[in-house]
Amino acid sequence: MKTSIIIIAALLLNTTLLIAEPLSTIVKGINPFVLIGLEVVLVLGYLVNKWLRDLNKACTVNLGYLDIFVVKSK
Repeated sequence: MKTSIIIIAALLLNTTLLIAEPLSTIVKGINPFVLIGLEVVLVLGYLVNKWLRDLNKACTVNLGYLDIFVVKSK
């Protein structure tokens, strides 16, 4: 959950910074496809993180109730 919030915040901050007028002079010389590619990488990173987290939850084996040696008392 924490990683997802950080990635979403990075996406929002990245988009906000690119739209801001004073910062547009800084990124004026950068090819827009580089910035779009960075956005795509961030979104893909978020999706892979979410997918792996869900996969980990699905594959977790709980052996807490497994009784391997059962001894009956007399």
